[in-house]
Amino acid sequence: MTLLDLKRRHQAAQEQAAPPAHETDQIALREIEDKATGTLRQIIAAHGWPGRSLVGEIGAVAAWWIAQHATANPEFQQHALALVEEAVRAGEATPKQLAHLTDRCRIIAGQPQLYGTQFSYIQTGTPVPYAVDDPDQLDVRRAEMGLEPFDVFQVLIRTLYPPLEPPTTESTAC
Repeated sequence: MTLLDLKRRHQAAQEQAAPPAHETDQIALREIEDKATGTLRQIIAAHGWPGRSLVGEIGAVAAWWIAQHATANPEFQQHALALVEEAVRAGEATPKQLAHLTDRCRIIAGQPQLYGTQFSYIQTGTPVPYAVDDPDQLDVRRAEMGLEPFDVFQVLIRTLYPPLEPPTTESTAC
């Protein structure tokens, strides 16, 4: 199975596991994430980071996607982050990918994010950014990574991921 296939399977499982998903959908998503992470680990062990020159632009994006979503495996994510940093310097990955993976790793480690790429939906049902380190310099750091200003990005996120509908308590039985 290719990296792109794994990414597509993950995206489909994510959609299926979106609230109000059943526990079985969440389990299926974790299984797909584990399989994708295992495959990416094998590729890295054999070839190093799967950058543009090894797997093409689409494959490189898929590799980054898999690393980005390997949240059950923070040690692997940290390893992938170091490899993506090297890949950016070598022109094999993008600064945007590095920014997103950096923030994801920091959130998982309980640290504030640097680039404002990560949002939580859990408590409010509405996308809320995780804490940001030195918010006054956020847009400067974002610009250095080729990201749009945070206010523009936040509008995009809230458009793509509207608030979750609260469950209704009305009975539909006749």
